[in-house]
Amino acid sequence: MLKSTPISHRLTPVALAFTAATGLLMGSSAQAQDQDITIPVVIKATTASYWQAVFDGAHQAADKLGIQIEELGPANETEVARQISIMENLVSRQPSAIVLAPVSNDALAGPVEAATDAGIPVVIIDSGVDTDRYASLIATDNFAAGQRAGHALAGCIEKSSGNASGEVAYLRTNPNGESLVSRDNGFLDAMKQYPDIEVVDNRVANNDTAKAMNDTLDLLNRYPDLKGIFADNQLMGDGAGTAFAEQNAADDVCLVAFDSSELEVDFLRQGVIDSLVVQDPYMMGYSGVWFAYAASQGVALPRSVDTGVHVATTDSVDEPDFTGLLDPKQRQLTPYLAPTGSADSTDSN
Repeated sequence: MLKSTPISHRLTPVALAFTAATGLLMGSSAQAQDQDITIPVVIKATTASYWQAVFDGAHQAADKLGIQIEELGPANETEVARQISIMENLVSRQPSAIVLAPVSNDALAGPVEAATDAGIPVVIIDSGVDTDRYASLIATDNFAAGQRAGHALAGCIEKSSGNASGEVAYLRTNPNGESLVSRDNGFLDAMKQYPDIEVVDNRVANNDTAKAMNDTLDLLNRYPDLKGIFADNQLMGDGAGTAFAEQNAADDVCLVAFDSSELEVDFLRQGVIDSLVVQDPYMMGYSGVWFAYAASQGVALPRSVDTGVHVATTDSVDEPDFTGLLDPKQRQLTPYLAPTGSADSTDSN
């Protein structure tokens, strides 16, 4: 099977033109005639607040389009068979389109191809999949995001101890998901740029917050000279932050985590977590439904769109730029305005 298309590093002029054209396509007349359309949105884990933000964005897009969405997904990212079963059931039901965040890049390739063969456009969000037979891919460049996490951890260590050196470890969510593997590899790539930092251990917590907490406690006890830990998703961040708070470890060990649950943001404000690498799950859900509807109407989509990543620190957490990212309920969408400069300028983030 073909490997998934790499994430674009910028929103291209083609994508911007698509956005404008789609806005015209989906006006009031479309809302009047498409109220009976329901687009299933299949996420990875219904128990994680990250995915609730995806649903928030999906509902907002559906409201603007005058359609409905259906919330689907396994309880946990490790339930690959459950997500495959959901996709097989959807193919038999023949919806207009599907939005899918695949829990496994290889195991979900077949179901994506089956949907495409059945004439159902599939928009992939959050993670790639090992086939090129989908309508569009909307996701974070997770390798680059992992690199930013690594640099944030090294920066924290340098700030707290005077130089970027010492032992670090990382918590892994799932060794099979494309986005997570890319994220971890990006983190490791960044660590190579700091010759005095040694990655001494990693733990796979299988998206279990309690296990992430216990793994963090074990790492802190096993490596008394540990200088930093990277937690690669929201539930890992929740667990690691809880362990740090329990052990009062933040003064001696840096913690960089991914995503932005309410608990993670509280830990960030308290200084328990030094930095959060923040994705844009709201926009993944919003764009995913928008693109899925457009694909069902025959609109050609950009092959891939990078939704971007941002690093919030204890010092910057309350800045206006982070408000909607950290709390999707406060998200306010405004018309896209081209960056200052030439007419060909594009967002490089």
